[in-house]
Amino acid sequence: MSSDTLPLVIVGASLSGVRAAEGARAEGWTGAIVMIGDEPHLPYDRPPLSKALLDADKQPELPTLRRAESWEALDIDLRMSTTATGIDVTRRRLLTDAGPIDYHALVLATGHRARTIGALDGFDNVHTLRHFDDAVTIRETFRDATRLAVFGTGFIGSEIASAAAARGIDVTLIGTSLFPLARSVGPLAGRMLATLHEDAGVTLVSDSGLAGISSHDNRIDSIRTSCGRDVPVDAVVVGIGSTPATDWLAASSVELDPTSGAVICDSTMATSAPAVWAAGDVASVDGAPGGHWTSATAQGFVAGANAVGAQQTYAGVPFAWSSWHGHRIQIVGATEVDPSGTVTESLDDGVVLYSDGDRVVGAVAVDAPGRIAKLRRALSAEVTAARS
Repeated sequence: MSSDTLPLVIVGASLSGVRAAEGARAEGWTGAIVMIGDEPHLPYDRPPLSKALLDADKQPELPTLRRAESWEALDIDLRMSTTATGIDVTRRRLLTDAGPIDYHALVLATGHRARTIGALDGFDNVHTLRHFDDAVTIRETFRDATRLAVFGTGFIGSEIASAAAARGIDVTLIGTSLFPLARSVGPLAGRMLATLHEDAGVTLVSDSGLAGISSHDNRIDSIRTSCGRDVPVDAVVVGIGSTPATDWLAASSVELDPTSGAVICDSTMATSAPAVWAAGDVASVDGAPGGHWTSATAQGFVAGANAVGAQQTYAGVPFAWSSWHGHRIQIVGATEVDPSGTVTESLDDGVVLYSDGDRVVGAVAVDAPGRIAKLRRALSAEVTAARS
């Protein structure tokens, strides 16, 4: 493929953005690639931010995605500390705070932004976790804190609670749902996950939220939950999830999901706008939102390859993993219990299986990587067969 006079432009310098560049080069694109990112750091991996980076025994090094020789081979014009502000789809022009960039094709890989709790905004000892600098701040907070409140019982909140408990901090984990990961798993698996926190000494406050605060010198010293519990704190971390970083696309012709705000894509990662693709957390593929490392990896490659002429499709099986209190949690496939009773939960030798009739469609497991790997291969084969 001959190079084009205009570059492939990638908005977002994280996993799916890097994979988009790799997909384009693998397809034979020899033209310019421009990648912009709004952080000052080189592209880095995000899962370690709430895992290894909070480990007291490890140094807080930037978990870069690629080595120097890989960047040289990809030949990317990397523009950090640059923020996208809009798209002129008709003129094929990306607007940024550093000036416009004309493009041959555009890949949107801007990921998510952390949600916050308005009543907690602005206090010196309240933190969220989305970026490397956030992780460094929380790590430093852990050195002096003895009492920590964490809002959110999803992956981020649970991983932060686990890291804090490992340092001997008294942790109260507060969630509005009845059990951890309630949006991703059913009650049987949820109770199994709740036990991990409780066995590690974490105080789990379920079905509750924030009712009030007590503060002094712009620092919160106590919170009151909606179930009436008073929790003295040295610090608070808000880990209640995230939303697609698509505010900057509001005035463009790129169609967004009205519920999630994600960029609507088909299985080729194409958006509603010509010459614009999307991938990773920011994308909703055939109605299914992103949010996992493995989907960002695969979708980014497909989006980058297709942006320069390929005709690939994404057909991944949802897969996520986490580490809580020394235990490995893995989730594969469809793991939400259908209120109508179509999808059901059952416990099979420590693994929670999700079934649609006689067919297993997903699983949640603690410390059972072999069984999950086998099921993941089987589900992937089913999806591939269905696409062919």
